[in-house]
Amino acid sequence: MTIKLVTFKTNHTILAEIECVSNDDITITKPVQVVVQPSKEGPMMAFVPFLNFATEFETGIKISMDNVLCITTPNVELENQYNQVFGSGIQIASSIPKF
Repeated sequence: MTIKLVTFKTNHTILAEIECVSNDDITITKPVQVVVQPSKEGPMMAFVPFLNFATEFETGIKISMDNVLCITTPNVELENQYNQVFGSGIQIASSIPKF
């Protein structure tokens, strides 16, 4: 299981656990849409449920690779937020110290 950002040709981006990738399709579990929301401190990332009422949310949703623009690696902070809600809860240490 690897957590990745999947950006569709429609310019929507989801964060999900990637279970399987082939030339024809990708299988994802626990997907959330990543959106930017304005705040007083500046833009903030937020998660919006993506097909969370589908039975396949936990077992695997197949998406045609024809709809995928790219698959990328999320930054550490985004992956940590996702793991707090959907994953093991284990945090990845950031390489930049926070004061």
